Amino acid sequence: MIHDRALLAAYDGVAVQTLGERSGAASLIALSECGSTMDVAHERAAAGAAHGTVVVAEQQRLGRGRSGKSWASSAGTGVWTSIVLRPPAAAAGGVLSLRVGLELAERLDALSPSRVQLKWPNDLYLGQGKLAGILTEARWRGAQLEWIVVGVGVNTTPAALEVPAASLDAGVGRPVVLVAVVEAVLAAAAAADGLSAAELQRYALRDLAVGREITAPLAGTVLGLTPDGGLRVRSAAGDAVAVAGSLVFRTL
Repeated sequence: MIHDRALLAAYDGVAVQTLGERSGAASLIALSECGSTMDVAHERAAAGAAHGTVVVAEQQRLGRGRSGKSWASSAGTGVWTSIVLRPPAAAAGGVLSLRVGLELAERLDALSPSRVQLKWPNDLYLGQGKLAGILTEARWRGAQLEWIVVGVGVNTTPAALEVPAASLDAGVGRPVVLVAVVEAVLAAAAAADGLSAAELQRYALRDLAVGREITAPLAGTVLGLTPDGGLRVRSAAGDAVAVAGSLVFRTL
C-alpha cells in the first residue's frame, strides 16, 4: 500500500505531472522509497490501473531481478521504475523483454559514452559492465492475460557501482532517463508477434554474445536469436536453441 508520506511531487526537480506528459505515461507515481516498484505496480494494476501507469522510486529496499536475484537500488544512483501494461495476449510472449531492451538501448545511446549492447535475455551493457536490467511479470486469470508489469533499472551514478557494472555519462539527468525508459516500454508493448527481420538485424548490431563461446544455458558458439526470442547456439553436436536461462561466457 502506498503511504502519502512516500509520494513525491517532483523527481529530481521535475514535476511528476510534467514527466508523465513527456513520457506518454497514463499516470506517473513517484515514491521516496518502497520495497519494490514491481510490487507497487502489481498492486496498482490489481486496483484497475490503466495501461501505461508508471511507478518510480528514489530507492527500493527489496529491488529484484530475474530468478529472484536482488537488484541494488539505493537513492540517487539510478532509475528504478515499473510500468503496467495491458497489451493483447500476442504481445505477452518471450520477446517482450528483448523488445524493451532493443528500444531502450537505441534511446540510451545518446546518453552513453559508447554504443549500448544487449546481452540475452534481459540485460544492457556498456563495455564489460552491466548498465541496465529488465524484468517482466505477467498476471493471468485462467487463460486470460490481465496485465504485465515491466521493471527496469538503469545505473546513472558511477561512484555507487559495484564491479562489473557501468553507468551513463556523468551529468545525465534521471528525468531524461526515465522518459527514455517509459517510451521504450510503451513502444515495445505496441508490437505483437515475434521479432521481425528488421528487429533481428537491429539486435544483431548490439548483440554482446554473437560469435562468442558460452557454457550456459547451452555450451557452444552463439549464432544470434530466433524470431520467438530463443538463443541460437552451435556446438559440436549441432545447432540448438535455448529458450530460457542465463547466458554465461566461457573464460580462458
